[in-house]
Amino acid sequence: MKTGYRVFDKNQAGILPADLIQISYWKTFGPDMDEIREMASRCRDLGLGFVIHPVFTPLSETRPGFREKNTEELVTLARMADLGLIVHDETLPGGGRLSGIWLEQYQETLESLLSICPVSVENANNTPDIDWFWKTIGGSITLDIGHFEASGINSVQKVKSLPEEILDRVEYVHMHRKHVERGGLVDHWPLTADCPEVKALEELAIRKKNISVILEINEMDCLGDSLDILKRIAGSVG
Repeated sequence: MKTGYRVFDKNQAGILPADLIQISYWKTFGPDMDEIREMASRCRDLGLGFVIHPVFTPLSETRPGFREKNTEELVTLARMADLGLIVHDETLPGGGRLSGIWLEQYQETLESLLSICPVSVENANNTPDIDWFWKTIGGSITLDIGHFEASGINSVQKVKSLPEEILDRVEYVHMHRKHVERGGLVDHWPLTADCPEVKALEELAIRKKNISVILEINEMDCLGDSLDILKRIAGSVG
């Protein structure tokens, strides 16, 4: 089990020892492309493997102009990526299962990216229906344990009940804790030793050891304590 954390500033990479880094791209809400390049360069200089995680650049965009711009962004990120990209599951514009031209566009964009680098799909937009999405799309899975709890799903039970076909495809795990609402979100809080998300990871680590676990917490000053929890679990499974 490998452990790492996300960064959104070039000075954050390497602040604590880790096996890998996630560079998060939030479009207008965070680092721009030039800053992403700087973070990627810093990771390479430090000898740190990294994934890039575009958050607000949907693969299923079908509107002319927007589709081309999104594809250009994603391809640029894919060419910069080291270990690959982590992308989100997606829904129809009004919500619900992806279908029709939107599903076709998602699959087409995904295939284009896979021709450049590895891509893993995370549960984010419709976590209660994520099993359908993962089975439909196939490929590598990023299991976001924090999003299960935020969606009202018991993450411990979810991890215990994962079918072997899904478990075999889990490559990355996102870790953060559900707590009180802030900024429209109830998750991405630092971990505690006995929170449900940590208990779920402990169960997952028993079932599968070759995973890379990435912290996605907002309080960077709490990064060390949360990372220690991950390393304790990693040490317990070898």
